[in-house]
Amino acid sequence: MEVRVQAGERIGDRYELTYPVGRGGMGQVWAGFDERLDRPVAIKFLRQMEVPEDERETAGKRFRREAKATARLDHPGVPAVHDLGVHGEDLYLVMQLVPGIVLGDHIAEQERLPVGEAASVAAQVCSVLAAAHAASLVHRDLKPQNLMITPSGVVKVLDFGVAALLGPAEASRLTATGRALGTPTYIAPEQAQGGTVGPAADLYALGCILFEMLSGNPPYEAANAPDLMRRHIDSPIPIITEYRPDVPDDLAHLIYCLLAKDPAERPASAGEVQQLLAPFLDGGDTGALAARTPHKLSDTAPHFAALPVPPQRSTQGLVELRAKARTLAENERFMQAAEVLERALGRVPQGAEFVTVEIVELRADLANFLMLAGDFRRAGQAFEALARDLGESAGEQDLVEEFRRQAMACQVEMGESTIGAEPRSIR
Repeated sequence: MEVRVQAGERIGDRYELTYPVGRGGMGQVWAGFDERLDRPVAIKFLRQMEVPEDERETAGKRFRREAKATARLDHPGVPAVHDLGVHGEDLYLVMQLVPGIVLGDHIAEQERLPVGEAASVAAQVCSVLAAAHAASLVHRDLKPQNLMITPSGVVKVLDFGVAALLGPAEASRLTATGRALGTPTYIAPEQAQGGTVGPAADLYALGCILFEMLSGNPPYEAANAPDLMRRHIDSPIPIITEYRPDVPDDLAHLIYCLLAKDPAERPASAGEVQQLLAPFLDGGDTGALAARTPHKLSDTAPHFAALPVPPQRSTQGLVELRAKARTLAENERFMQAAEVLERALGRVPQGAEFVTVEIVELRADLANFLMLAGDFRRAGQAFEALARDLGESAGEQDLVEEFRRQAMACQVEMGESTIGAEPRSIR
């Protein structure tokens, strides 16, 4: 019988579920916490009882394959895999909890991205694809909803769930006969026809994504999936400059080549595409991308920047949450304690107009927990913000100076200051 999980439930005798962050046709993803290592994680479940009986074995193999495929890729653009297990009738995969904003949502908000920003996203995806293809992996379902931009501007490629292993030892396909895995909006012609799928299919999908980032719409649209796949196979390749005249000619030519119907006519590799994108990048790094990308969350709470925010509690519930956080801290679960307060304070206004004793105490606890967990950069940012906000509200100057000393202590721990200070313990 299928096991329905809920908030607060423990999985694998170490992972505590906090709240759901997404759901697909056969699974669900939860934000959680690893109690043993005191860190936030993402836990992805495969609901085997929701899969048609004749497809369960295949789905289970694909899910385990995702874990192995993702774990093989040692790349900053791929979430780290921590664990794989079984909970009741469900399989689960424990991964790094990725902060940021989904590229699909970012496009929806901005409509059209600047050329440099779109090139930066695409170049970082190429870096991941180059590593994946070198490891004999092809993603097969690259799309804006599977790309996350973190607060620092790093692009993460998510969901290798339909990744096909290219090596001969594992060449057997895990798809039903004649079924094309992937998303019709970004599917390569050969993939739509059920043919052999290689690295060129990922480059085609990247071309579709680049086109959408620049124009605001994918290259092909249709009323239903079969018609859309036929358009990928038969319709003329659209010219991006007809939709976005300011796109440089060389970049427009690259997109045209990526969308070639014949895989042999596309660029030879992801590494080659990355090199061709280099002239269009903003300053050659992710800084400009990070500066322009909205994350809608306080700098002191980056772990949950793009995840659905749980229903906001009123300030009347903050006392209860503070007590819960302190109990966790007493058990040396400092990061989990900080996570409790981050979620509570995530939408509380900051600044002089909202500096109350209760909120200052909670923010001070959060900064202390981050310091005790060894996250000195975020702790220092939290202490600096407290000193600034309390100073602007003409608050107690002794406390303002204390927060400044704590911020300095964090800088010392990071080797960014020669002036030492003893961190204040939790009272």
